[in-house]
Amino acid sequence: MRRLAIFVLGVGLLAGCSSNQVLIPHTVQLVPETQTVPEAELLDVSVVVFDPGVPEGEIEKEILEELLSDGTFVHIRRAEARYMAVHLRDTLQRSGHWGAVWATPNVSTAADINVTAEILHSDGSQLRLRVRAVDSTGEVWVEDEYFMETAAGAFNRQQYPGLDPYQDVFNRVANDLAAAKDGLSSDDKRNIRTVSQLRFAGELSPEAFGDYVVQERNGRYSLSRLPAEDDPQFERTQLVRDREHLFVDTLNEHYVDFYQNSLEPYHGWREFAREESIAIRELQRSSRWRTGLGIAGILASVVYGVNSDGDFADRVVRDSIMYMSMEMLQSGMLRRQEKQLHSSALEELSVGFDEEVKPMVVELEGVQHRFTGTAQAQYEDWRDLLRQIYIEETGLGSMDVYTEALPEEEALSEETVSEEVEPTEAPAEAAEGETDTAAVPDAAAAVPAGA
Repeated sequence: MRRLAIFVLGVGLLAGCSSNQVLIPHTVQLVPETQTVPEAELLDVSVVVFDPGVPEGEIEKEILEELLSDGTFVHIRRAEARYMAVHLRDTLQRSGHWGAVWATPNVSTAADINVTAEILHSDGSQLRLRVRAVDSTGEVWVEDEYFMETAAGAFNRQQYPGLDPYQDVFNRVANDLAAAKDGLSSDDKRNIRTVSQLRFAGELSPEAFGDYVVQERNGRYSLSRLPAEDDPQFERTQLVRDREHLFVDTLNEHYVDFYQNSLEPYHGWREFAREESIAIRELQRSSRWRTGLGIAGILASVVYGVNSDGDFADRVVRDSIMYMSMEMLQSGMLRRQEKQLHSSALEELSVGFDEEVKPMVVELEGVQHRFTGTAQAQYEDWRDLLRQIYIEETGLGSMDVYTEALPEEEALSEETVSEEVEPTEAPAEAAEGETDTAAVPDAAAAVPAGA
C-alpha cells in the first residue's frame, strides 16, 4: 500500500509535464511549369469559394456551442472560405500551369476545371481541407483530404515574405492538380476545352446545343457531335462566354479586395489562435489528467487510511495524498475555466470579418444593369441576364463591368427611382434628361447611365 502511495505522489509531480513537437515551416515547394504550353491546351480553372463547414444563416444555440467547443468560430470560418479560395487561386496562377484562374461563387461551365473544397478544421495551429477537382468531362482529378500543422516560424513575415502560414497545403493541392494535368495528352486537354465550350452552349441554348454533349451513367460527359465550322449560332454562345469571363474577372476584383483587407487581421488572428489552440489542447489533456488523478488520489488516500496502522508516518502519507488530490481537482477546474476564457477571446476576435459585397454594374450597349446582394446572388442574376441577352440577340457588342462604391450606392438609393422593365421587353428610349434603364431578373433596379 505504501508503494501505491509513493506511486501516486510521483505521478502527481509529473502531471504538468508535456512535450512539444518541433515543426519546420514551409517544407512543400510549389512545382512550376517549365515548358511553354500551347494556348489551345491551356485550361481555365474556377476555384469555388470554399464550403466553410458551418451552417448558413442563423445557427441554433446547441449547434453553435458544439462548433465553439471544437474551436470553430462562425464569422472567421466564413471569412476563411473566401480568403482561402483567393489564396489557392493565387497559388495556381503562380505555378504557371493554367490559363485563367478565377475565384467564383459557384461551379461554372465557363471554366474547364472546377475546384471545390470544404474547411474541416482551421484554428491557426492545424488545417484540414477536403478538396475535389473535376474537369468539364466529369473526370475527377483530385479528391482527397489535406492536413498540416503550422510551425511557429511560419508566421514570421520577414523571414517568409509572401508565404501564407498554411502555404504547404495550398502548394500540395496545386502540385497534385499539375501532376494530374501533366498526365493528360494534348488531345485530352483539347477535348476538355471543347466539352467546356459545348456544355456552356447547351446551358445557354439547350434547344440548339443540348444534345451535343451527353452525360453517361457514370456521370461523365462525352461529345456526341460537333457544331459545323463557322456556325454563327455557336459563335454567339462563345461571345456570351467571353462576357462571362469578363464578369468573373471583375467579380474577382471584389474577392481580391476582401483578401487584401483581411490579410493583416487574419494573419494576426491565426498567430494568436495558434497559441491559443495549442494551449487549449494542452489544458484539455492536463485538465482531464489532473481531474482523473485527483479522484484516484482521494480514493487511494481513503483506502490507505483504512488499511494503515495509524501511526504518524501513515497519517502524513494519507494526508499528503488527500491534499495533493484536492489540489489537482481544483487545478483541473481552474484550467477548464482558463480554456473557456481562451475560447471567449477567440470568439471576440471573430466579430467584423463579414464583408459586404459591393454592388456590381454591367453596362451593355449603353444600358446599365445593377446587381446587389451576396456574390453568389449577383452571379446568379448575371447568369439570368446572359440568357436574356442571348435570347434577345442583343448586348453582344461593347460591354463594361465595374463595382460600385458603397457610399455611391447609398446616394443613388436616396436620389434615384428607376423604372422596372419586364425581362422580355427591350429598353425604352429615354426622354431628354432621363436615363436608360433595364431590369435584371431577381436583381435590384438599374442605375442611371454615367453613375
